[in-house]
Amino acid sequence: MGYFKRQKYGEFDFDRLPEGIYYFSGEEGFVKVEVKKDGNQSWDLKNWFASLDPDKDEAENKKIIQDIKRRLNADTGMVNPTAKHVKKSFLNYFKRGN
Repeated sequence: MGYFKRQKYGEFDFDRLPEGIYYFSGEEGFVKVEVKKDGNQSWDLKNWFASLDPDKDEAENKKIIQDIKRRLNADTGMVNPTAKHVKKSFLNYFKRGN
């Protein structure tokens, strides 16, 4: 495996991944990304919840892949939850606003 430098603010550079097989997981399941020697990537979305609808076409799969790339936490390899699934702290309910 080669070393590659992240861009800014925890961004993950999918275009420069070295050859190999990568797995990324999140609350919606996990994806498998296979990178060939020439840099071509094949994404296996069969275990990702948003791709389970049989009526989804190639354009929808590309949107899902872009969403996964945007939400990936480069430090942990985990896909962050969507904004509507972010958990709120229990203690926030007891804080007083000044």
